[in-house]
Amino acid sequence: MNRKLRLLVAISLVLFAALSIVWTLLLPDSAVDPQNSLLVIADAGATAPIAVLALTLSQLAFMIAFVGVAVWLHPATPGLASIGGALAILGGFGHTVFCGVEMARHALAADPTANLAAAGRLESYLPLMPFMMADLICTVVGLVLLGIAHLRSGTAPRWAGPVLIAFVLVEFVGGNFTEWATYLSGLLLLGACTGLAASVFHGAHPLPRRADRTPSDVTVGRGSPQHT
Repeated sequence: MNRKLRLLVAISLVLFAALSIVWTLLLPDSAVDPQNSLLVIADAGATAPIAVLALTLSQLAFMIAFVGVAVWLHPATPGLASIGGALAILGGFGHTVFCGVEMARHALAADPTANLAAAGRLESYLPLMPFMMADLICTVVGLVLLGIAHLRSGTAPRWAGPVLIAFVLVEFVGGNFTEWATYLSGLLLLGACTGLAASVFHGAHPLPRRADRTPSDVTVGRGSPQHT
């Protein structure tokens, strides 16, 4: 990966974290019954379109960022990096579909009373379910695998991988127990993405692990017995 691509991946990592924090803080909590969700969005005013735009753009940054991380880590941990990167793409695609749902919901909120029935049908639209499942499952598993891959690669900073895993746990598990998990997960995501960005842009290229090296990677005659 050349320097320009590494810069693109590093910028995308930081941009993803920043946009995620913006939409998390500004996106109206419309996870209520359809009768009130449009009213909640309408009451949010100008912050609602900013939030949904940040949500959508964050997914573009997400896919560029973590595909780049997977490519970066592939020489050191090809299995984990390949599977984690592929799942991250599927998760990002699923979340992008969710972005379209949010945009539709925000458009319907322009006239909550008239569009109440349409909002109710949108909530239970069956073809959305596979995308929502891919969003959750693939994103969680993909990020965990990439976090493990970074840790195993030994690339500095070593803490970036564990922090990424901690973000996943706090965001997708801790959020079920306390609202403070949202703020903590935002800090963890910013830290993980900043560490990964520094790793990709400034760090030495990850080397294959000893078990993954092929005979061609070993200098002939070095450290091997001499035959006469």
